[in-house]
Formats: sequence, C-alpha cells, structure tokens
Amino acid sequence: MERFPGMILTEERAQRYLREGVWTDETFVDVMERNARERPELEHRDEERRLTYRELWDEAESVAAALVSLGVRKGDKVALQMPTVLDYVVALFGAARIGAVAVLLQVDLGREAVRASLERSGASVWMVAESYRGDPLAEMARSLAPELPSLRRIVVQGAEGSLPDDVLSFGGVRSSGLRLSEQDARENRPGPLDAFVMAFTSGTTGSPKEVVHLHANYLWCERSYARLYGHRPGEATLCLAPLSHQTGMLVGMGLPVTTGGRMLLVEHFAVPRVLEWIDEEKPAYLVGAPPHVIHMANAQGIRDVHNPNARLFIYAGGPVPAPVLRRLQEDSGYTVSCMFGWTEGLGISITLPDDPIEAISRTVGRPLPGIEVRLVDEDGSEVPTGTPGEMLCRGPNFCAGYYGNPEAAHRQWDDEAWFHSGDLLRRDEEGRFTFAGRRDDIINRGGTKIDPKEVEDALGSHPAIAQAVIVGVPDPTLGQRTVACVIPTEGARPFGLSELHSFLLDKGLARFQLPDRLEFMESFPTTHSGKTKRKDLRAMLAPEPAETAASE
Repeated sequence: MERFPGMILTEERAQRYLREGVWTDETFVDVMERNARERPELEHRDEERRLTYRELWDEAESVAAALVSLGVRKGDKVALQMPTVLDYVVALFGAARIGAVAVLLQVDLGREAVRASLERSGASVWMVAESYRGDPLAEMARSLAPELPSLRRIVVQGAEGSLPDDVLSFGGVRSSGLRLSEQDARENRPGPLDAFVMAFTSGTTGSPKEVVHLHANYLWCERSYARLYGHRPGEATLCLAPLSHQTGMLVGMGLPVTTGGRMLLVEHFAVPRVLEWIDEEKPAYLVGAPPHVIHMANAQGIRDVHNPNARLFIYAGGPVPAPVLRRLQEDSGYTVSCMFGWTEGLGISITLPDDPIEAISRTVGRPLPGIEVRLVDEDGSEVPTGTPGEMLCRGPNFCAGYYGNPEAAHRQWDDEAWFHSGDLLRRDEEGRFTFAGRRDDIINRGGTKIDPKEVEDALGSHPAIAQAVIVGVPDPTLGQRTVACVIPTEGARPFGLSELHSFLLDKGLARFQLPDRLEFMESFPTTHSGKTKRKDLRAMLAPEPAETAASE
C-alpha cells in the first residue's frame, strides 16, 4: 500500500480488514478478467456500439499496453474526461490493468477546474473526448498542456479525421491489438490495497478535494449493494447517470461488472429514447438521479412498455415526493431505492425494495451492514432518537484519504478514523435516517433553530410545487429570515405567501417554521452532480448592503 500525504487509512487497519475477510484479495482487474473468461459473449451497449466482455477486455489490454509504451506504470495517474460511453469503461480498465490510477474528471468541467485537477493529481496521460456538446475539449487540452509539467501525452476519444502529431487517437489505441509483455503485466498488476480511482468532491462548501479509492474499499461497497439488492449475473443495468459521477460509476458501471451483469449506457437522456431501450433490452435495473425518476414517472407511454425483467430503479442525489415514486412503480413495474453517501464513503445507506414508499421518499434508509454510524451534537455527544445530529461514520467503505491534502484530511477525519460529514440527520425508531440538511444550513431566526428539511418535506406535497428549497438570508433584527425558493409545476395555479402559510399550517408545521418570503424560480443553481448549491441561493437572495443599512 503506497502512502501519500493526506492518507488517513493506516496499514494496521487495512491489514485487519484483509485478515478478517472484510476486504478480499481481489481487484477490479481480477473481476473483469473473470467476466471475460466466464461470460465472454455477454454484451454491453452504448449509443454508438456494442461490446462483449471478451471484446471489452481485449480493448482494455490494448489500452494498457499503449499506456506502458508511453511510460505509464503502476501508481501513475491517467485522467479520464469522456462522456458515458463504452470507451470510458475500456479506458478505466486499461489503466487499472497496469495499476494506474484513473483520475475521474467530469466531462463538462470548466477550463480552470480541469487545469487545477490535472495539476494536483499529477496525471501523466489525459484521455479526453474530442468535443462535448459543442465544447472543443481536445482543443482545450492541447492549449492547457504547456501548463501541466506532469502531462506526457493527450489521447483523444471520438476523433474523426487526422489528428495533430502530439496527440493519439483513442480509437486507434483500443483497436491496435497491442498486448502487455508477461513482465509488464506481472510487475504492474494491482493488489487490493492499491489505488483504483481518484474522484473529486463536489465542492459545495469549498475547494474540491482529491479522494483516493482503493480496489478493496470500492469492491466492498459494490458487493454490499449486490447482496442487499439481489443482483444476479447476466442482468442488465440501464445507466442514465454520467459515469464521471459516483452514482453512474458506482451503480451504473461498477455494480454490473462486479456481479457479471450487462451495462447499458445512455449519454443523451430523453424519455422516448429510454423507453425504447427498456423495450429492446429489458433491463432489470435503472440508475439515475431524482430528475430522471421524475421525468420517467411523468412519461407518456411508460405503461405501454412491457418489461418482465423490471426490478429496481436506484437513484441518489436528493428526495423524490412519494406520489411520484408511487406512480413510477405502478406504471413501470420498477420498485425504487434511494442511496445516500459522500464521495469519500460512497453510498453508506440505502432504502430497500420492500420498504414503504413513504420511507423511501422521506428517509435515506439504513446504513450498510459493517458501517458504524453516530449522530452527535455540537459537543460531540450522541443525540437521542428523533433529534438531528451530525453524522459521523467509519468503516471498510471509506477511501484512503485526500491525495496531497493532509490539512483537509485531518479536518474531516478524527484520530479514531471517524469521518465528520457536516450533514445533519435524524434516526427514527425503525433505524432509518432522514437527511436534515448541512450543519451550516440550519437557520437561526431570532434564536430559534429552523430545520429547512422539515419545511421542504411539507412543501414537497404541494400540488403546485415541483421543487422547493428553504434558505436563510441575513436580517439586521432577527439575524436570519427564511426564504422559500420554489419551482412551480407546469401550468400550476399562481399562489402567494399567505396561501402557502395556510398550506404549511395544515401540514402541521409551527408558525416559527413559516417562510418569511416566497421566491419563484425557473431553476436552482446546482453542482455538476445535481445537488442544489444553497450557498449560491443565499448569495442571490441576500439583501444588498445599502438595502440592509436602510432597514436599520
């Protein structure tokens, strides 16, 4: 196990997990190699082409050999910035085949974020799409290359026509038929305690941090989900989430690979296209985010699609109203499950297919067996059932730490390896957890603490509200006032603040929880992974300094 600044996983703890059989000696390379051997003809699909396990492994071998020819060895970093296509999977396993660490870059990152990520990770090869939705990514990569001293070569995916001499074609690399020498394959093959991927936190509260996941902890999560969800070999998973996000990577790609299933990768989400794929491919699983769930639940024609294999729609990223989930289950045949977690610990709690709809909508389920959880107050004391507390967590699901960032690592983890999430949750009598917001999202209105999640849950049942977020803005008298930010449902009847107050009182909220202000919006500012950026909302709604002074 290679140490790095910012690593919080100790050798003793890692060896104990292996000794006790919590982690296994396998890697994702072992898993993929076994799939190619035992299920060689099982076919995967994206919007451009199809690949069997045997073909996918052959292409990954060619990519691995090409990387070795470029000087890449075990422990080196290879950046991936591609859309949700099979080439992404080939590139990922090509890097893993020689123990290189895949640096996962969102395909729609801005120039400065890409530069900073590549610089901090020290990536030596950058595999990048030629373009993405009109943005010339390969052109950007070539212009950034002189600013990145660690970068040796750019490999362009999806390129058509001739390329400049200083870049390689990914299509040419994957189909080259190159093979690793026995010595290179043996010397660079990863072990369970070697790094698998480097992902980045979404950065809603500060600069993104480089999260290093090992083969061992990532596989532990995959196998835990598979046991709880009942995944079986050969079943197909239709992934609607980007592979560069952890939902897509973890559940849309990693879970079917771990269980010997099929991957169906959709890059351009459109309901008619997804319904067509469901009809053709009969996937057992759908994977996405709340907007995908909502769009599919509202889809015209969803009842006309016959899919006897339909089992589960797994989503992460936020709550979905119970009526939407109920309609989706009744019309599509897919039951639903939500996941909750962090980039550092992946999905730490899930709802199960046999949970009541209300529990799936309202809670984030129970933690995976083997993960320890505590809810604590500001003094570090555990809170009673039903009381919000910061979630502390530790277990075999967690990453090895933040690459090159020991200060951030020591802020996030304590000396006993507890991860301090900053998220407030409450535990109910049945052991399920409900998300109550970020620690810094709690609104202090004149000394009274208001949990925005309680108000948002009530607003979620309003027929004229598609989405709602409650934030606090500065107030010279009360310290903070509450603002209800609302995206109305299409064609909804207009309503005002007093009518909203009456609705919330009927739902059982107290008067101190009623919003002071109502703002209608077309959309909310979000992170690349789809989470609402409350900090940006607060900044948008905060009074101007002159306005505040005048009110004083």
